[in-house]
Amino acid sequence: MLSIDDQDHDYLKNLSGKKFLITGGNGMLGNSFLNQLKINISSPKIYCLNRSELNVSNFNSFKKYIDLKPDFIIHCAGLVNADLCEKNKEDGRVNILKGTKNIMDFAKINNSKVFYPQSFLIYDGSDNVVNENTIPKPLSVYGSLKLEAENIVLKSSNNSLSVRMGGFFGGEKKDKNFVGKIVPHISNLIKQGKNQMDIGDRIWQPTFTEDLAYNSLLLLANNKSGKYNMASHGSCSFFELTNEILKILNITKVFNINKISAKILSKKEIAKRPISLIMKNSRLNIENLDRQRNWKISLKEYLKRPYFKYLFI
Repeated sequence: MLSIDDQDHDYLKNLSGKKFLITGGNGMLGNSFLNQLKINISSPKIYCLNRSELNVSNFNSFKKYIDLKPDFIIHCAGLVNADLCEKNKEDGRVNILKGTKNIMDFAKINNSKVFYPQSFLIYDGSDNVVNENTIPKPLSVYGSLKLEAENIVLKSSNNSLSVRMGGFFGGEKKDKNFVGKIVPHISNLIKQGKNQMDIGDRIWQPTFTEDLAYNSLLLLANNKSGKYNMASHGSCSFFELTNEILKILNITKVFNINKISAKILSKKEIAKRPISLIMKNSRLNIENLDRQRNWKISLKEYLKRPYFKYLFI
């Protein structure tokens, strides 16, 4: 579990009784923000809205919330499927860009501070390690749209905050990223009598959504703005991550993985992604606000949840 020291506790008091609007509230990151608000903030007023309640791409959808006047808008809504954006560029543009523009217009009306979760896919991986000063070079339509949306957020308000996050896991069934897909897939293979599969060696930083949400709330409590990198400590390949998953779930004796080049698997992907990408939490470290954990510690905590145990019964 995340440990909160006295200093953090004092910081988080600044958010007591504040009003939060979370868009994309039924997604894995939005759900983690909801959870961390309930755990760590005293008497928050939370409006966690899914797409049926608030379609950010349609400004008319905001009308019923026009008098809400949230102190903070945590903007988790938006298309997160990079391959789909590559196939349907206009849908991605409307969803990501128009949705973000509407959020900023709504925030201006309500004098709300906006938090924007950014994707690591704005970088191309040409630098061994990237920090907040590294110039983004997206490889995909999705990355380009996300970078353009970040510019809208930061230019619309000098008090807004964008956090460039490592590739995350969390949310159990809601998780459509690597961890969320690979664990049930391995479970199904074992049930079918299969005992091995190929895994690529792409390098990344698997980061727990609960850690991201907590650390991000800490930034809001300190009234931070601008751009931050936020990713787990350490890095690994998809192969190394999967091997760790097998160990934690105690299934190494019944299932094996074979390492293959990420370049082979990338040929099956529509959107181009970096083969290796490691972000450094430079600004968090300078300001003594880095609360990320090593990915192995967070992953072990996550996989101890009953959901994963039942997958292998």
